[in-house]
Amino acid sequence: MTESDRPYWVALTAFHPFGAVRISRLARRFPSMEDAFGASALALTEAGIEPEIASRFLQERLHIDPDSLYRELEIHGVQAITIQDEIYPPLLKQIYDPPAVLFVRGALPNPNRKHLAVVGSRSASPYGLRVTDELIEPVARAGVVIVSGLAYGIDATAHDAALRADGTTLAILGSGVDHESIYPSHNRALASRIIAQGGALISELPLRTPPLKQHFPMRNRIIAGLCHGTLVVEAGIKSGSLITARSAMDSNRDVYAVPGPIHSLLSEGPHELIKNGATPVTKPEDIFGIEPMPAPVSAYQPANEEETLIWSRLSRLPLHVDELIRSTQLPTSKLMSTLTLMEMKGGITHEGGQFYTRHA
Repeated sequence: MTESDRPYWVALTAFHPFGAVRISRLARRFPSMEDAFGASALALTEAGIEPEIASRFLQERLHIDPDSLYRELEIHGVQAITIQDEIYPPLLKQIYDPPAVLFVRGALPNPNRKHLAVVGSRSASPYGLRVTDELIEPVARAGVVIVSGLAYGIDATAHDAALRADGTTLAILGSGVDHESIYPSHNRALASRIIAQGGALISELPLRTPPLKQHFPMRNRIIAGLCHGTLVVEAGIKSGSLITARSAMDSNRDVYAVPGPIHSLLSEGPHELIKNGATPVTKPEDIFGIEPMPAPVSAYQPANEEETLIWSRLSRLPLHVDELIRSTQLPTSKLMSTLTLMEMKGGITHEGGQFYTRHA
């Protein structure tokens, strides 16, 4: 493929009915995407495009400027990687309907490195968040690329754990990869950290595409397709995480699941996967058979009597503020201010919902 043809690949993705399957038909039929972009309705139908869609494209392409769209990508620091490019991820090519174009903001890692998809509930429990953190940090430190969807809950925790391990992580979006389109907006700072640390934001959707509901099942197949294996931490029986896991199974990739409390609805998805052959995960070594590198020793040391008292009560398991108040007998105001200071020093983490854990 010539560089002069790349803007036309981008332009064809701007016509939303031209998804992965239809663009692949055009690529097989026409010598270049410039020819496809300028083709007649008859030529398009002969290439396998439905007559009504071909007719609609002829009307809408009058308002699509390939060169302008491509310049906009350059302004945003976004690469358009086509399925004909050598750097297109080889594992992703193997799925049923690989994206014709990937919009990448950041850098793709070496495809020979192991890639692990991590998915789970947006409304994860403290248990799910803690387990994700404890599993992913050593796995990422061992060199595994962590792939997830930048959503609240398990996704964001997996990305953050990989970054804290000085690892590489990829965020696959159900929107455009430009800053304004990133969803949820709360995780835009996390997205910037991912890029700054050598990872990437990836989407098959053009810039300025909003995060519509129908985009996320499409996004999930990319998450699974990029990876050698998929880990499900917490998920309901009908969640999108199970769609991702099934996509992995359909592509003959490894599927892992974390067991959870039997009374929790968020355990139903992982337990169902385990019943159907997924590998249960209770420690990092269960994933790809890796040998995790030891975590660096925390540099934090309690600086006074209050910090020492709080530190002695905390562990890797989340503990609620009410329990800390009861066990330390510290005044609430003193406890809260000390917790804030300890978190700023890097000794503890606020897990949300007034639950805290210590780092070592």
